[in-house]
Amino acid sequence: MNILLCMLIISVGQTDTTTKVVNYSSKNIVYYPKENRIVLLDSAKVSYDDVLVNADSVEYDIKTKILSAYKNVHFLTATEKVDGTELHYNLSTKRGLIYKAKTTVENGFVNGKEIWLIKEKTLEIVDGYYTTCDHDPPHYYFYGRKSKVLLDNTAITQGVVLKIHGIPCAVAPFWFFPISKNRKSGLLPFKFGQSNTEGRYLKGVSYYLVINDYSDMTFMLDVMEKKGFQPKIEGIYIINPFASGQVLGSYIYELDTKRGRYSLNAKHHSQFLFNSYLDAYIDIQSDQSYLPDYAENTAQWLKKELYSTVSIEREFKKVGRMSLTTVRQQDFEKQILNWTFPNMSINFYRLPLIGNWSVTPGFGFSNLQKRYDSSSTNLQKRDYALRSFSGRFSISNPKTILGVFDLPISASYKSVNDKYRDTTTIDNQEFNAGTGFSSSQTIFQALNISEGISYNHRLTFEDSVKANVQYDFNFGSNITLNRLFSIGIIGIENILHRVTPSMGFNFTPHTKQGRIWGVPRLDTTPQSASVGFSLNNSFQGKFTKIDEKKDIATIVFQSSYDFKEKVLSPLALNSDLYLISKNNTNLTSNIGLSYPWQKGSLSQVNISNLSVNSNFNYSLTKKDSLGGERGVTFYFNHFLTAYSNDSSRLTLQSNMLSTIISVSPKGWRFDFNAGYNFKEKNKLTNYSISVWKDLHCWEAIVDFNKFGPQWSYDFKVRIKKIPDVTVGKGILGFVLPFK
Repeated sequence: MNILLCMLIISVGQTDTTTKVVNYSSKNIVYYPKENRIVLLDSAKVSYDDVLVNADSVEYDIKTKILSAYKNVHFLTATEKVDGTELHYNLSTKRGLIYKAKTTVENGFVNGKEIWLIKEKTLEIVDGYYTTCDHDPPHYYFYGRKSKVLLDNTAITQGVVLKIHGIPCAVAPFWFFPISKNRKSGLLPFKFGQSNTEGRYLKGVSYYLVINDYSDMTFMLDVMEKKGFQPKIEGIYIINPFASGQVLGSYIYELDTKRGRYSLNAKHHSQFLFNSYLDAYIDIQSDQSYLPDYAENTAQWLKKELYSTVSIEREFKKVGRMSLTTVRQQDFEKQILNWTFPNMSINFYRLPLIGNWSVTPGFGFSNLQKRYDSSSTNLQKRDYALRSFSGRFSISNPKTILGVFDLPISASYKSVNDKYRDTTTIDNQEFNAGTGFSSSQTIFQALNISEGISYNHRLTFEDSVKANVQYDFNFGSNITLNRLFSIGIIGIENILHRVTPSMGFNFTPHTKQGRIWGVPRLDTTPQSASVGFSLNNSFQGKFTKIDEKKDIATIVFQSSYDFKEKVLSPLALNSDLYLISKNNTNLTSNIGLSYPWQKGSLSQVNISNLSVNSNFNYSLTKKDSLGGERGVTFYFNHFLTAYSNDSSRLTLQSNMLSTIISVSPKGWRFDFNAGYNFKEKNKLTNYSISVWKDLHCWEAIVDFNKFGPQWSYDFKVRIKKIPDVTVGKGILGFVLPFK
């Protein structure tokens, strides 16, 4: 038998003009010389080039190179792997047919009565189906009389029927499923449904175009019976380190309102001319309600302002940095449009002077335009323009007898044109120049002291030139002290108490005007004079069991005294308490108090303001065998504020509790979110309920939301690996209430 096998291999090799050899093996081999046919019986195996066939039995015609395999057939190439009951395959043309076949594709499985191997990476299926379910029989599948599978790309089916547990549930003239694990150009799944405002619709009819390894684009179209056609385009590019960005735009001419509406959102970062960098963020839309009408992301419904900016920045090595920026800001609610163009700044790096002295210069220019279109009486229709020039020089020396020394010198000019469209126009100009000095010292690496004086000269040009000179003097100091306490109770080994008392004094005298510099007057009541002080306490504990340091509390006391008004401001207390701090449990509370002083006596102190903000969260979850999370999570937030105008009694201002509860038993997840107002009559201000159910290859989601008088709901059942295939409210909207 071994001699015969060798002769057969040689014989086959001689008939193969490409010198490729057919290798085969089995427990029994029968050779028919007259018919040029080989029969392999029992555990047959044939390999040729990149083709490998395993089956119970195989027949091979040496002349035609047609291979036939029967029972338990496994067909494998570099790109295909198909199992079936019967195979007929031409080794030369690499075309063939498999009966009762099945194959695995990315994210799913394909079965068919017949699977034709028409060319490399391309299969045609007769009486077949596609599914992502790994059960046998599958819970659902898409059946098609005729289908084509482009391996590592797309599966396309004609006359598709969605069957769930063998019951037809939906029909479409065609459908396609992306089955590639890599980026491929092609059509993407869409969704259909019905709503009261849009009528019957097709959404997300898309073509995905891979331009190259760094960029791609998606062309989308929404077709709505009552609204019309809404084309969209989305592009993304990442060419590191040179450029990156994305763009998303949409437009619709509404059939019912006869108006065009649009939105554009884009961002970009790239290298630009002359080694500069260009950054841009564009966000514009035709009107405030465009996103609430068409966006599916509810967070976008609350957007009241649009912000766009474009900036070019250039860095000059060892010299400085220059930037040119334009900003557009639109407030739909107040009907205000702001334009800043250009906004230019030049900032030099620290330049050395004599000794340890250095100077840091900078210059800037800004042109701001505001347009008020509100019909509100508080915001009259007007156009406002502000142009300003500024320059500064900061001279400093970090090593002087007085410690760090800074001498800032600044100057600015601004011109204002304020035109009320129904009344008058206001024009004025202003020039400001200022200087001063400041220094700081550290003594014994614990006590910090700072002092400074500033001078500002302002000239206003209206009907006449007016001058105003102002001096400011300030002084401040603080010191940090530490003490370690050994307590050895409630699991705490040590507590570190860090206390930082600080004080600051500010004095602004009246100035005798008339001279170019002005003279500060110390013989009269100052324009302002105050002293402020604070006491910052922090407590940190070292826990015995976990041998870890954690913050326990932070308590800050603050107050100030106004020498001019002779008023002592209320003593303010702010504290952060870390009551519980564990891996799965946390309880924190922030308490703010305000104590007004009366007649300087502590015994007559009353609380004038109170705020308490507490947070508690608890999580006990674990991963299950399928990779999901099971367990429970609680989150509670309580916020309370109260005030007193006459310092005699507190009036409750707000008292709110918000909670999030998530429970995840096996195959389920229940989420509840609610806000409860203890102060108002309608105590339950908002709530939302969400239920998720695992259906093996499917998932069911039910949502209900209520905020004040507004409410909405949604439910859908969708395929996990093909979330665009969804059965839900949109499809059944014609028989259900719509919100």
